[in-house]
Amino acid sequence: MPPKGRKISLQRVAELLNLPPKEGWEKVYIDRVCSPKNVENPCAVVISEKKHLKELSKIPTLLVVKKGLPLEGLENKTNVLEVDNPRLALALLLREIYPENHPCGISERATISEGVEIGENTYIGDFVFIGSNTRIGNNVKIYPGCYIGDNVQIGDGTIIFPNAVIFPNTLIGKNVRIYPGAVVGKEGFGFVPYKGEHLRLPHIGITVIEDNAEIGANTCIDRPLLEETRIGEGSKIDNLVQVAHNDRLGRGVILVSQVGLSGSVEIGDYSVLAGQVGVADHIKIGERVTIVAKSGVTKNLKSGKVYGALLPAMEWDRWKKIYAVLNKLPKVYEKLKNLLKD
Repeated sequence: MPPKGRKISLQRVAELLNLPPKEGWEKVYIDRVCSPKNVENPCAVVISEKKHLKELSKIPTLLVVKKGLPLEGLENKTNVLEVDNPRLALALLLREIYPENHPCGISERATISEGVEIGENTYIGDFVFIGSNTRIGNNVKIYPGCYIGDNVQIGDGTIIFPNAVIFPNTLIGKNVRIYPGAVVGKEGFGFVPYKGEHLRLPHIGITVIEDNAEIGANTCIDRPLLEETRIGEGSKIDNLVQVAHNDRLGRGVILVSQVGLSGSVEIGDYSVLAGQVGVADHIKIGERVTIVAKSGVTKNLKSGKVYGALLPAMEWDRWKKIYAVLNKLPKVYEKLKNLLKD
């Protein structure tokens, strides 16, 4: 059963979705958002496809549907709102009925170093460590167990969830969300062979997270050798992603789970890399590029295109036969070339 949230009237729902309310809607309330398969009134159900109408376990108090879907038999049984973008309607409803509530105050068990500036309405939880000369804006929430290094700047409204690590000299903008276990500003992976060993290269650059970006759980963003690693405004990074040193993401970039970027990669505005995409170092990816899951990127990609190369799973014995044939293709190709010449 979906949880109860804040009670709101259907008139308020209409206002949220920028639609005219119907008579009497100021007296009808909902307090949760349900899936079609688990309706528990008083609730709203958002429908984007015809097949979901058939999944309704019972008639909800409010049905928000994509314009054009057939509603035979439902018009007189429930309140209906037709919308162009059901997913946007769902987001607005969820934000209204289930608003986030964050605490305020500074725990006595937090460690705050000298020279730290802390804004108003801030929360700093138990066992948080904050290094010297760090600046924390207004309405910032830092949950228990976080480490914030020296000379860090955190903009207004940013939320850092439990056990995240922010290394020194990191700049974080406004309204950024950093989820549990994320590591931002960790030294990049770089070594020099020396006397039979790998000598570590100290990375002294900075890491920048611009406004409204999100960093998923257990994601790592490395600081660069000399310049900056930058996550652009409004970019969204899923869980378990690796962003290496000196990478630069534009505005609104999306990196889905288990994407791995090598060093000095540049990604243009509003590009999307699906799950497990791997990108070689010094690659430039244009704007509004989509790369399908499990693809490897080894050369620069032009803007506005969809790229991908993947091999779906198949029976192992069949793959071994195919691979054996693939190994023979170069010889077959050479023979064909010679035959064509003759």
